[in-house]
Amino acid sequence: MPAMLTKASDVKHIIEEAVRDPRQSFPTIMGLASSGDWREREVAATILVEASRKKPGEVVAEMLLWADHSDPNVRRAASEGLRGIARRRPGLALPVLTKLKSDPNTYVKKAVANVLRNAGNYHPEFVLKVCEEWAAEASPHTAWIVKDALRKLRGKYAEKVEEIIAASRPRAA
Repeated sequence: MPAMLTKASDVKHIIEEAVRDPRQSFPTIMGLASSGDWREREVAATILVEASRKKPGEVVAEMLLWADHSDPNVRRAASEGLRGIARRRPGLALPVLTKLKSDPNTYVKKAVANVLRNAGNYHPEFVLKVCEEWAAEASPHTAWIVKDALRKLRGKYAEKVEEIIAASRPRAA
């Protein structure tokens, strides 16, 4: 049985390969992303973040595919692996996050909300706009993401956040 890869220092060679040629590394990274061990899943996301610094377009294109994967751990990695991109260029990460916005899995929803929350530290207006658009759908899964994503923006944008959250609540049939 291979040793667990639970720290970035365990996967320096994979990070180097992923930065050089992400496509070559995606199968290995997906293996880590689908692991039963949460630490390996975190390592997978870290590798994707590192690869996206040099090859953001390639990483986003692959994460669009992963967002449709049957394994929620892989779908979560599709979101978490875009943390760095979302901080610098949130619009580039948006197609993947949009694909995952109605995911019924809590683990995936938490990841999408986390990436938006982090992006909100750098691009609050962008995150408010995205959450406002998503809130209009009134999906219970998306409503959860919207509410969690806006937590840190409540202080500075309290009125707008409350308005968005109210709009995101599913309506009675």
